[in-house]
Amino acid sequence: MDQTLARKVTPKPRRKGGAYTVGAEDIYIFPLSESTNIFLQKVWTAFVNKMVSMTLPNGKPVFQYAIFEAIQDKNLKIVASATHFRMKQVTDRIGLQSIDDFIRNTIPISIQDPGNLSARYLREAILSVEKKARPEVYFHSLDDERVHPNLKQLLTKTMNYAAGIPLFVKGFPIGMLWGIRRDNMSPEQEEEVRQQLYSLYDVVDFVISKEMGLKGDPYYARKNIEKSDLHSRAKHLFYTRGFGQDEPVTTIVFDSHTYQRSYRLDASFLIPSGDGYSVSLKRFEPKERNDTGKNLLLIPGFFCRRSVMDKVARELSLRHGYRVFSMDMRGRSRRTLPLFGIREGWTVDDFIQEDFPAVLGWIKENFPNEQLVVVGHSMGGMIPRFYCSAYEEIVKQKPNPTVPLLDPKELISGIVSITSPNFVRLQAQIPGLDILKMGLKLVPSKTISDFLFDLTSFSLQTTLPTVDLNKFFKFLLGLHSSLRAVSFDLHAKVVNLRDFVGYKQISPPEWYFLIEDIFCEESTKVVLQFLRSQLSQDRSFLSYDGTLDYTALQKNLQIPLFSVLGSVDKVVPSETIENDLAALPHKKNKILSYEQGHLGIVFHMPVVKEMCSEIDSWIKGLDST
Repeated sequence: MDQTLARKVTPKPRRKGGAYTVGAEDIYIFPLSESTNIFLQKVWTAFVNKMVSMTLPNGKPVFQYAIFEAIQDKNLKIVASATHFRMKQVTDRIGLQSIDDFIRNTIPISIQDPGNLSARYLREAILSVEKKARPEVYFHSLDDERVHPNLKQLLTKTMNYAAGIPLFVKGFPIGMLWGIRRDNMSPEQEEEVRQQLYSLYDVVDFVISKEMGLKGDPYYARKNIEKSDLHSRAKHLFYTRGFGQDEPVTTIVFDSHTYQRSYRLDASFLIPSGDGYSVSLKRFEPKERNDTGKNLLLIPGFFCRRSVMDKVARELSLRHGYRVFSMDMRGRSRRTLPLFGIREGWTVDDFIQEDFPAVLGWIKENFPNEQLVVVGHSMGGMIPRFYCSAYEEIVKQKPNPTVPLLDPKELISGIVSITSPNFVRLQAQIPGLDILKMGLKLVPSKTISDFLFDLTSFSLQTTLPTVDLNKFFKFLLGLHSSLRAVSFDLHAKVVNLRDFVGYKQISPPEWYFLIEDIFCEESTKVVLQFLRSQLSQDRSFLSYDGTLDYTALQKNLQIPLFSVLGSVDKVVPSETIENDLAALPHKKNKILSYEQGHLGIVFHMPVVKEMCSEIDSWIKGLDST
């Protein structure tokens, strides 16, 4: 920060004469170019978002606050700030002074100001970078040191300690990034933070250098910075010819200082599916694998890209030694869509009957001697269960399938189903839902289905599509006088933020990450299938044409199943899982519960660690008699 925060830092007197050695005080800091400054303005929120989302190995957040001081002409000025506490206040709808107000209250500090330690650190960093080294990471006590007058008024009682690193792009400094916390850090914690900040320094330099061209995309720059793995450091980047791929696959070799393991990341393998769609796979390949002979396939849920499973993927791969594939189904990225655009949407049946078997075939072809365990979250757990249990019926209905339908018993040795229902029964706050179900009894099912198509609308510019409940209620209000008393929110979403996330520990950057990177658009037909299950009086999930009752067919499931529940999950309450799964006969079946909500169970690191350890033990026991 622009204040004397260091442990007993005494500024050196300026040199009066010339000397052979160039010192930090001799360095001139150039203003940023206009083009660099314009691009950074669209990206620097990612710096502070990533800073407050940093965690220690135990999963606890490192910093409660983060600020970025950018070089602005001949000054340094705080231009971006984030706080780890903001999410709880947003979900509780408590008023909070906006970050914009905080930034407006900051005053630029001259780079020539003797009290501007951030400027001094930038000068020292220039010397380090010139010698092909990373800048120093600085740790400070804010209570014991002088604070620059322009910044003293901004500090609160919870801002006691700080850690910072200068940031560079293409060899030139762009500013100083600071994380601020309430409690001091142990030497071990400082070393962990130092390693993570070195990784962040590399990521910022690499990503912005790559994207800051004529065709650079600030959105992708922000996303790639915020989703980066700071517990690892990239060693090598290659473009490889992967397993029959027409386009090159990006391959990065990492050293993870957290897991003490090297690994390879491949992104992405593209696998053709039906009707011009594709499936995309990301691979985590640890340098030393375990001896189970099992590969893992991770599948995300409704509205979600594979990034939602990254913590689970890294834990299973880097701690437990599995080769892990993380799957994006059709529609999750541009590369999975038909070349000439979408003619019509897709259904959950397309996920089950085309995308999933396409991946099974690809894995079997490339790893013929290894078995597969499928780990799915939410809808991602429904896909393998429904495919395996309905396999015989699907084969009967599709004598000439677009994608070969592999017998799951020949390849899949187990399924891990995380907060994944047998049917849809939301307990989230949806205005008028009970009355809505009553009204549906009065309407022919075909009328409901046709009307639902008109209700559901999406925009390519939105990341979290919603169903227009207003039109739905108006439709029902016109059918029966007993419904006229219903009141509803004109802009209600299907699931509110708190119920969907389901755990209080989430930080603003994590929520931003969800909206910007994990949540994706979904086909209208998929939404309709979920709404049909939610609004029906039966405990079932049907195929789009209504000919298959996937829920009822689960009695045929012969593959071992490990089901993980969230006891406070309002999106997938336990009643939609445990009763049906408990009745399945396989002796290897297991049910485990954690006090978490729908996304918290794959986001909250202590739970992720414990759950992955249980998954590892369960997988190792699959081959025992």
